Amino acid sequence: MDTVSTKKSIAVVIILAALCAYTWSLRLRTLPQPEPPVLESIPMAVGGFTARDEYISPESLRVLGADLTLARSYVDRGGNSIDLFIGYFADQQENSQIHSPKHCYPGAGWDIISEGSIALDIGGSESAARELIISDGSHRQLVVYWFNMRDMTIPNEFALKWHQMTSALMAQPQAASFIRFSALIPTGGDETVRDGMIEFVEDISPRVIEALAPRKDDDGS
Repeated sequence: MDTVSTKKSIAVVIILAALCAYTWSLRLRTLPQPEPPVLESIPMAVGGFTARDEYISPESLRVLGADLTLARSYVDRGGNSIDLFIGYFADQQENSQIHSPKHCYPGAGWDIISEGSIALDIGGSESAARELIISDGSHRQLVVYWFNMRDMTIPNEFALKWHQMTSALMAQPQAASFIRFSALIPTGGDETVRDGMIEFVEDISPRVIEALAPRKDDDGS
């Protein structure tokens, strides 16, 4: 190895060691914690749908590890139902981390039939989210989800990890939320359910984002 290559290798090792040391030091620091969101501010009636709160068992809450949760089923006059789930994590720790649906659904007996990205018009701005179709052998569901950190909509797990890493390096709060919508797909009803899902998500999402937005001085600045 020539002298230039050796110097570059040493520089890379030093930088990586410095980043590791800095990241470890952040774990020993007490970062300012943002005020928790008021999930109850999300309206119970949206676009012809009326909600009822759903029960989450203590065991499920323990496994989830979220600091706050919201589980609702929104139903329209025709009986069409769309479920909304939000999990808020004040800090990403070993026993309190956002669980990816791509891991949770297979663990609960659901196979992921297809997945991809979906573009949503939220408050006049285009936002990306993930779209899954899952099946347990008897039923199929359409799932739309994304993550949220500091008023940012984050479309996938990779982007979430990136934002968590950069937040840690910049000594910023790592509070994050998981937002998921789901609906059963009747036989032959794929497009009908999808169109209704997109319309509902676009209607309610500005209020969801508003509820999750950091309050003044909560960003650690």
